[in-house]
Amino acid sequence: MKDKNADSFWKRYSALLAALAVSLLIAAVMTVLSVRLGERIGQGVVIRDVGGKQRTASQIGLRVMLEMERDLRNGEVPSPDLMKELRDRTTRINNTINAFYKGGTIPEETGKKPLEPDGFSDEIVRTNQEIDKIWRPYNERIQRVLAAPAPDPALLAEAISYGRTAIVELQSKFTTLVDKTQTQNEVDSHDLTLVQNVGAGLLLLNFLFTIFVALGRLRAGDRAVAQSHKQTDDILATVKEGLFLVSSDFSIGAQMSRALPEVMQRRIEPGMSLIEVLRPMVAASTLEATRDYLGLLFGKRVKENLVASLNPLSEVPVAGGSDGRGQAQPRYLNFQFNRVQEGEGTVHLLVTVSDATERVRLTQEIAAAKTRTREEMESLLRVLSRDSAEVRFFLHRIGVVLERINDDLRQAAARRGGTDYLELVHAIFRDVHSLKSEAAALNLEMLEALAHNFEVDLIGLRDRGEVEGSDMVKMTVHLDDMFECAATIREFLDRIGGDAARAPAATTPAQRLVEGWSGLAERIAHDQGKQVRLQMQLEGLERVPAETLTALRAIGLQLLRNAVAHGIEPAQERAALGKPAAGAIAFRSADAGSRQIELSVRDDGRGIDVARVRAALAASGRYTQEQIEALSDRDAMMKIFEPGVSTAADGGDRDAGHGVGMDVVMKQVRAMAGTISMSTKVGAYTEFRIRLPVAEAKPAPAAAADGGDFQLTF
Repeated sequence: MKDKNADSFWKRYSALLAALAVSLLIAAVMTVLSVRLGERIGQGVVIRDVGGKQRTASQIGLRVMLEMERDLRNGEVPSPDLMKELRDRTTRINNTINAFYKGGTIPEETGKKPLEPDGFSDEIVRTNQEIDKIWRPYNERIQRVLAAPAPDPALLAEAISYGRTAIVELQSKFTTLVDKTQTQNEVDSHDLTLVQNVGAGLLLLNFLFTIFVALGRLRAGDRAVAQSHKQTDDILATVKEGLFLVSSDFSIGAQMSRALPEVMQRRIEPGMSLIEVLRPMVAASTLEATRDYLGLLFGKRVKENLVASLNPLSEVPVAGGSDGRGQAQPRYLNFQFNRVQEGEGTVHLLVTVSDATERVRLTQEIAAAKTRTREEMESLLRVLSRDSAEVRFFLHRIGVVLERINDDLRQAAARRGGTDYLELVHAIFRDVHSLKSEAAALNLEMLEALAHNFEVDLIGLRDRGEVEGSDMVKMTVHLDDMFECAATIREFLDRIGGDAARAPAATTPAQRLVEGWSGLAERIAHDQGKQVRLQMQLEGLERVPAETLTALRAIGLQLLRNAVAHGIEPAQERAALGKPAAGAIAFRSADAGSRQIELSVRDDGRGIDVARVRAALAASGRYTQEQIEALSDRDAMMKIFEPGVSTAADGGDRDAGHGVGMDVVMKQVRAMAGTISMSTKVGAYTEFRIRLPVAEAKPAPAAAADGGDFQLTF
């Protein structure tokens, strides 16, 4: 069957193929001969021009030396321009002779074809050798003139004398070179004209024969085209993807698949600009990248498979998605472009459009699951680097705190009225922020991240001002996530044997107090591009009860995060202020007498600027400008301990206090019936001193809320 089809093909198209082969042969022969003759003519033109310029250069060189000699005889110093002119002309002749030997471009003849010695005739080669033989001794005498520190009359006279003798023969050789080249160019031009005329005549005859044969095949070809069009229409009506052609001006072709408008979810008509169709669907940057990418595909020098990865419309999100019931939903379309070429040029791009929404969704879910699993595994493995007892104690504490929050939410829901939900948000915020700080210190990133997400929603409720019971429903989702995460970590510790694989335990009260603080400080500093070093001088903690030690740890964590995030400056800023690159944070504890323990936290950072605090109060929206201006500096500074007041520049930072960090400190101090004092100097330091009783703590009296337990120093 294959042989039969092959015989049929040769019978139908043998005459056309033969005519085509003859045309190609004639064209090939014409091209080869034309190119070779053209190259010879071009080479000849260059040689002719160069020879003429050599002849002129030799004349000018001798003339320049005669002018120099005349100046010397008149007692004048020859002009430096004459020396430069002599050097330039001599260099030109030397470069030209070398180019005739070695080939290449003459520096003084930029833009012209390079000389190719392999194509020189024997006469040209011989003439150049003769020129070189005459020129070399002449050049040596000129170079001695040029090398002298000042024009030497003797050397100049010697060069002129030799030049007068050699110039006639040099001129003759240059003229011979030009004449022989011109003669050869005329012969080559005649041959080129002959080749072109004969070739054109043969091509014309062959063309007439081809037309005669082609007309006989036209009707059969028309029938085949009609059948092919019908098959194409059937394919376009059946395929489920969007198919269409795009021209170099980005216009959509006349033929397209029936499914295209459905896939694109918009009307598509022939002649529409693909760029305009996409404009309301994709981002402006994507649209511009698409224009550039299509331009690359229509270019000749770019390989299609090499730029496929640059396709900006590969699984691109598009606007205007709908689930078919009028409900908006994210959609992704995948555009694939393939070149349709004619010869070496790309005349169209075949565009295949498919709905990739489901594929993208599954890919994102798989990627998110992999990332989540990897992060959870890494976080669980980091648990092993911590004291198992400390981690278990924290897990117990987090369970107690979350249960209390859950009870508060249930009681608020049961009352259905009379509940100050904003105050409840503040209370939950303080608890969650404390848990986040402790989780960060223990390197429990899973819990830290969940607590941070919890805080983000709490910030939204707090800043809104008015909170309703229905707004608290989402809080239970965060509680469940944190409960589940804590249970996972606890189960992990149980399975690996708990204390069998733990890091060395923090055995002293001082060690338990600062467990994980160094790592937390380094991590926060690294995230913010800072350097920090901790100084610890912890004494008097041996008789501190566990409850007080826990309170000191919670307070210290908040002040540590606050010092690194807000107090310590970046290294460059510190260098400009004459400070060491690494900021210092000093923790000191001591027995303060009267059954009290004192913890001081001091950083050598930027201090607290009361002007920034006033600006933060204004930004919070809870104070009028008149109220802020009426505050003394001391009263304004005390506002940093109120919930919702933050001087942080980046409210989304996971290490920022979000306006609750200092609130946590104050509430913890009051809960332990302690006192807090602060001193600060802008650009120099900030120091907090906390005193807590070491006996059983009692709730602070209500009068403490007025600030009687607070001291402030500037």
